[in-house]
Amino acid sequence: MTLEVNLPEKGALGRFFLACTAVVTASCAPETTELFAEGEAQGTTFIVRAYGDSLDATQDDIARWLAAYNRAASAWDPQSELSVLNAGGEVQPSAIISDLLLVAEALRTATDSVVEPALEPVLQAWGFSVGANLLPTAEGSGRDSAIVDSLLARVRWEAPIRADRGGLRLPRPLNVNAFAQGHSVDLLVDSLRAHGATAAFVEVGGEVRAFGRKPNGDAFTVGIEKPLTSGDRNLQLTLELEDRALATSGNYRKFQTDPRTGEKYGHSLNPQTGWPARTDLLSATLIGPTCVEADAFATMSMIRGLEWTKSWLARHPEWDAVLIYSDAQGGYRVFDSRSAY
Repeated sequence: MTLEVNLPEKGALGRFFLACTAVVTASCAPETTELFAEGEAQGTTFIVRAYGDSLDATQDDIARWLAAYNRAASAWDPQSELSVLNAGGEVQPSAIISDLLLVAEALRTATDSVVEPALEPVLQAWGFSVGANLLPTAEGSGRDSAIVDSLLARVRWEAPIRADRGGLRLPRPLNVNAFAQGHSVDLLVDSLRAHGATAAFVEVGGEVRAFGRKPNGDAFTVGIEKPLTSGDRNLQLTLELEDRALATSGNYRKFQTDPRTGEKYGHSLNPQTGWPARTDLLSATLIGPTCVEADAFATMSMIRGLEWTKSWLARHPEWDAVLIYSDAQGGYRVFDSRSAY
């Protein structure tokens, strides 16, 4: 599916598209056109670089595609299709939200519900989604456990409902944060291909997909950060990415802190307990065919842990991973499946 939408090309982007630089269209070779764009979208940053002899995508196309995704799937925009659905409303679904909901069910099945879209009420309570932050509380773990248990009783997957006039409703609110960003990357890649790109690199908030090579024959490269709580962006390693996607999940920056004990709780929740998963992984980077899967499987790995993920990788040779984990001395080590088997 490609992101073909009819939106005003300028003036309707608002805060969603804050700082897109001018696209440079230049001749990299006698008949090769380059498209470069960077800016802010989905509450984060993006970079798009594409090449092709007949490439006809522009800055306005990138802006429209990103704006269309936001209008469909943003959890932070109360007017988006997803927000209306989660509030109990009905929408005439766009192709984007229809595809995203199909993907949500498929990924739930593929991860044995480790990535559970119906976990939205619990994610809200922990402050990892839109809504009231109820946990952790100064009253202590007993009250927190009671809240989690009551919210878990509401966690049940139910497929979207089609109304008589073709509208769509959700029986329960859904959270797609574990894979929506990767989904947007895949759709951008599809759209660039449809507009004549023969090579491209697309990155949104650290989720990446690339195909083909640069006109000089070089592969696209991407860096994996060290799991530093300081906020520094030092790289652990750099790898080439050709016709593959990459996504990283980690708990070292996004967490809640217990006001009584100071204990940190990461955002990767175990859907069976409703509590942050106890894991030896500091970050998990998954590399494979699509970005939406890489995004979801990185979250799955953080919840399941190092040894389970290594076993999963051995059964799924189409996937690679770079897993950064804690050692017994409090330091960290790196498992890279590309050199492990």
